[in-house]
Amino acid sequence: MKKIEQWQEDKEEYILNDGFMLKRADKLEFGIHETIYSNVDLELSFSWKKQTEIDYVNHFWIFKDDKRVGGVHISPNLMGAFFMEAPYAIDRFIVISELNNALLQWAGDDKNIRVYGVIPRDIEYYQKLGYRIRCERRVMIRPTETFGNIDWSDNFIIKIPTIADVPEIGRLFFESYSGGIDYEVFGKRSLEEATTDAERILNIYKSNNIIDGSTLVYDKNTKELIGACIAGISGYCDNDFSEIGDIVVKPAYRKSGIASKMIKQALTNLNKISPATILCVTIGNPSEGLYHKMGFFSGVKFTNMYLK
Repeated sequence: MKKIEQWQEDKEEYILNDGFMLKRADKLEFGIHETIYSNVDLELSFSWKKQTEIDYVNHFWIFKDDKRVGGVHISPNLMGAFFMEAPYAIDRFIVISELNNALLQWAGDDKNIRVYGVIPRDIEYYQKLGYRIRCERRVMIRPTETFGNIDWSDNFIIKIPTIADVPEIGRLFFESYSGGIDYEVFGKRSLEEATTDAERILNIYKSNNIIDGSTLVYDKNTKELIGACIAGISGYCDNDFSEIGDIVVKPAYRKSGIASKMIKQALTNLNKISPATILCVTIGNPSEGLYHKMGFFSGVKFTNMYLK
């Protein structure tokens, strides 16, 4: 196997082995091609605008014998957004293997390589190269809707959050997510990190002038915050889609209908300014069943993998 040129952040092209070459791509053009040729809409954004606004910058066209066959986001230790263009004149596993060879050389002694957004058809190919599954997720979507009568019990106090509520919300995130599948997969968050997450997402929705899609639920007797649904518009994709960024219920209060009522509240409030709401769920989270019952449509499962 021929040695590949050393990685340089601004390098325009790389000569790989067996007639393969990478050429740096324009981000917008790459996003359009990826959206069309990947044949899946992992984010259910129905737009390539979202594809072109992600933070990743190292997008490359893949050439084989001077013919463009696809594209990929690639840099040392990281790869994703892989797609191939019609007509498909070369085996996907051959292309993935060649990209993996480049990753192995660029990684050097550090072989902690991550691949994100792997679609179901490609999982087996990465496994043949020694990759393991880190987590599997999917985006879900449904139209917003006005629910005329959301029957909150007199035992609860309902309010729209403000930035002043961030410490309470962060504490609820920390307590409610602990022991759940997201902490199991992504690692446990500290109270400080959970509070920072709460502040970040509230500020995003507030900056887009919509925070009243969110709901806080308090126990009327103890005045304790027991549930939160943080929802709004992030401005990250076309079509004025809104999103449910976080929804949590304190363990002692689960299975009492609080989560479904918060979702109805979000769909009702967001219906004024948004045609549809999306959310992202980790496969294995029992909440996915609730979302399905609430009318959310499941998008394609995507997998994050690693080679260690």
